[in-house]
Amino acid sequence: MMNETPEAALRSRIADLEQQLKLADEGTSRLAQRCLELEKQLQTFYAAHPQKERQTDSPALVQPLLYYDAGFGFSQKDTVKAPDYEYDELNGMVTATFELPEAAFNLRLDPGELPCCITDFVFSDDRILCRPVNGVPLHGDGILFLNNDPNFMLDGLNRFPAGMKLGVSYCYFPLEPLADDPLFAAVLEGVQYFQKTRVCEQKHLDQLEKTTADQKQTIEALQKNLSELHQANAELSARSKAYESSLENILSSSSWKLTLPLRRLLGLFHRSH
Repeated sequence: MMNETPEAALRSRIADLEQQLKLADEGTSRLAQRCLELEKQLQTFYAAHPQKERQTDSPALVQPLLYYDAGFGFSQKDTVKAPDYEYDELNGMVTATFELPEAAFNLRLDPGELPCCITDFVFSDDRILCRPVNGVPLHGDGILFLNNDPNFMLDGLNRFPAGMKLGVSYCYFPLEPLADDPLFAAVLEGVQYFQKTRVCEQKHLDQLEKTTADQKQTIEALQKNLSELHQANAELSARSKAYESSLENILSSSSWKLTLPLRRLLGLFHRSH
């Protein structure tokens, strides 16, 4: 609309982008859910036909690894493996328990080194929030990782003490076995497209929100200046009225003094007659 303010226009644009992001997220979730269904069907097939050998990658590629930052950042040498690690290829269930060898400021959990879908993620310590760094959240509790280095940041504590034990369990569905499937390739391409679109839209949305915040600050500053001007104007009006009243009093007093001799003569004249 022609009379629409810049702030209202920005809010309208932000609302449109949020709606587009919502639709993109829904599309991504549906495509990712299809990926998960295909993976489960493949696992069911191998379970029913054990004679058909499944080419598996190195077990190390699906083994969880805990990185700890003792003050020098994350590095390959500062990692912990779970001695009780278990991975069930039929249902994808992973269980592991880690023990920190020394105190750490930050922790990162790598569930494996393959693109995958993670579901039913459970962590042993409720104080710790497991945040997927490079994953796409799906409807429910699923997380889709399209890169070869899926990982979670573990937040919630300022310092993780030495000897602390951390247990984790989740279902791990690597996407590599479906890489040669044309349908999966098309689905994966669609998911990657939606992910890129989502990132671009989010950056645009962040920029619009920043612009809106800047304009809001400018408007608030102008409103503050206007309020100060109104207050100053009110003070000037009050002072002007006070000066006018004072001037009237002075003029009234002066007139009384100037006419006093004449009023005395008139009083004598009246008494003599």
